Amino acid sequence: MVEIDFHSSFGSEALRRGFAAALRENRLDPKFLYLTPRQAALWREVFQRHSPIHDNPEFARIYREAFARIAKQTGAKKIFLAGLGCGTGLKEHDLHSALAAHGAEVLFAAVDASHDLVRESVKRLAVAGAAQRRSLVCDLAETGNLGRWLENVGGDLPRVMTFFGLVPNLSPPLAARIFRAVLRSGDLLLASAHLVPVTGQDPGEIGAAMKAILPQYDNPETLAWLGAALEEAGLVDLAGPPEMKIGEIEGIPAFIASARWKSEAPVERWGERFVPKPDEPLRLFHSLRYTPALFGDLLRREGFEARLLAFTPCRQEAIWSIRLG
Repeated sequence: MVEIDFHSSFGSEALRRGFAAALRENRLDPKFLYLTPRQAALWREVFQRHSPIHDNPEFARIYREAFARIAKQTGAKKIFLAGLGCGTGLKEHDLHSALAAHGAEVLFAAVDASHDLVRESVKRLAVAGAAQRRSLVCDLAETGNLGRWLENVGGDLPRVMTFFGLVPNLSPPLAARIFRAVLRSGDLLLASAHLVPVTGQDPGEIGAAMKAILPQYDNPETLAWLGAALEEAGLVDLAGPPEMKIGEIEGIPAFIASARWKSEAPVERWGERFVPKPDEPLRLFHSLRYTPALFGDLLRREGFEARLLAFTPCRQEAIWSIRLG
């Protein structure tokens, strides 16, 4: 039986503080999106219906190619594989298969904000034959103990870590901070980024491309998932339904979901009092859409050694290998 640890950020008092701190900044704490089994199920529905990986074989191909390259280059006979933000563990399962095909014995750990998704990943990799000790329910933004936890579980084994589907939902500085927290000399981190499908940096081309892929986000399943987070936060009667817009965050094109406050009446939540501003909607979610140049520039600026491993022909997704510089 694999033991699942819970980071202290998921204690009731820590959750209360986090939710209150986010609401003071007029945003919803991202943990609200995955907190309950219902929300995890709604997220799976969004992924199954709207992730282009299910309709375009090129998305699956770039992961297979990247995994085969990494498995061939790694050469280690025993590897610690950590799925950071593992979700359902499907990609980690495929990476494990590639490593095993090259003779590597894999020790796997699942790390995610959702207990249900951690359990699903643990089961999927166990069935595939990966050895396991412990996994972790953790908000990856709480980087203080994550590096030490990985050291304790993986020991001195060579480490390969995955970071798939998370970069779009993090601010650029936070993504860089997480990378620094988990990487040590010799480690390899594989990260994917959803991209705005353009050939250059022309604002007109970027705007048109964002409109073309807006239906991946502005759809009934995604809005239902976000609406469930409002319900979980006890705000469904105080704010309107989720709305998805195209915008920009720290110079990066982004899809931004928000809910308009219905009044200026004070809100009592988690033992604190908040005063909504109707002209400032509550931010529920965002998804950044980098270009390869924008993401590569971020990694180099933050001092990482980065290499573009694979890139879909439709220019909507790419995979990078990232090491400490």
